[in-house]
Amino acid sequence: MYLQKKVKLLFTVFAIIIFSAIFTAECSEFKKYPVVLLPGDGASQLMVKQENNEVPHYYCRKNKTYRIWFNLIDGAEDCFVANIKLVYDMKTRTSSPPKGVNITVPGFGYTSTVEWISPNLTFFPQAKYFVGLVNALVAKGYTRDVSVRGAPYDFRRAPHEAGDYFEKLVALIEETYHMNGNTKVVMVSHSLGCVYTLFFLNHQDQAWKDNFIQSWVAIAPPLGGATKMFKIYASGDNFDHPIFVDPYKIRKAVHTFPSSAILLPVPSLWKDEVIISTPTRNYTAYDYQQFFNDTNFPIGYELWKDTNSSISAMEPPGVPVFNVHGKDVQTEQTYTYDSDFPEVQPTVKYGKGDGVVNLNSLQYLMKWQNEQTQPVLEFEISGGEHTKILQKATLHNYIINTVLQTDD
Repeated sequence: MYLQKKVKLLFTVFAIIIFSAIFTAECSEFKKYPVVLLPGDGASQLMVKQENNEVPHYYCRKNKTYRIWFNLIDGAEDCFVANIKLVYDMKTRTSSPPKGVNITVPGFGYTSTVEWISPNLTFFPQAKYFVGLVNALVAKGYTRDVSVRGAPYDFRRAPHEAGDYFEKLVALIEETYHMNGNTKVVMVSHSLGCVYTLFFLNHQDQAWKDNFIQSWVAIAPPLGGATKMFKIYASGDNFDHPIFVDPYKIRKAVHTFPSSAILLPVPSLWKDEVIISTPTRNYTAYDYQQFFNDTNFPIGYELWKDTNSSISAMEPPGVPVFNVHGKDVQTEQTYTYDSDFPEVQPTVKYGKGDGVVNLNSLQYLMKWQNEQTQPVLEFEISGGEHTKILQKATLHNYIINTVLQTDD
């Protein structure tokens, strides 16, 4: 009888130990901070349905939903521009698609549409996006669409136009919090996604942020703008697309995006530095009105005025910030045009940065160290090019080992 009781007691103790180990392991999984990913400019997949008979060519697809970004072929460039551009209304100061064009953003809440810029181009290195980071997280026990989630948006628009998106983002963060054992969420954003994240956090109550947001990882944040955007407005860019596209044709579309205006160099940061030189005059970040008039796009100045007020104050977000960016990559700094300005590509002078965003802009948010009580930390990755940095193991390890580990 005594032996039976002793065996039963030992069995109970053993069961408690096993249960405790399982429970602790499960809890440790839940205590890994879940992640919500916000992509950058041009990094959300866009679907279009053209229901308008007024198209530039007979071969433009009509009444059929298909992926417009990024799925270009040379023969479809004119159709692409006609569909993806926005139309600005001076009276309402809002932008809308052309009549009969409906563009949607697939995959909200899922990682699939932010892991690749285009699933049709996965054999091109340029098509990789958050896939490297997501794979690294999954290898550490994260689950796609549960503990790591995507929040794509229409990157053509500026944050002040994205009210519906931010309502969905609040719901997604709260849902992710509850799905992961009431664990705070880490927001991870890249490039333009950092502008969106800052705008979003600046418009949330501090109590909400304290409850739901653990921290924010800002990867390659262009919060001071980029001189390259100045050149894009002037003479276009093909964004290193793997299939050659005409930068002048793409310029027609990019001109109309309010999000392009928000990425122009911030005057308070760039001051009177000459960014564009031409035979007739020079342009600084204080010369936007003249610049847009001289490039025959006066609406650009209106777009800049609309977007500048939403980001220029650079109010601190009120959450812990990890500023992660590249350095030591040759980056376009200033441009010299000949007499054919702007219908010609310029001579480029290079400076410091990550290959797209200039170093002073990448470090601009570090001023928050003196403006908020929450910590603001910087992690620089040598050779971390603006987009390729997302595939670097150095970035993955920093996020996993420094940002996402609990204090327990």
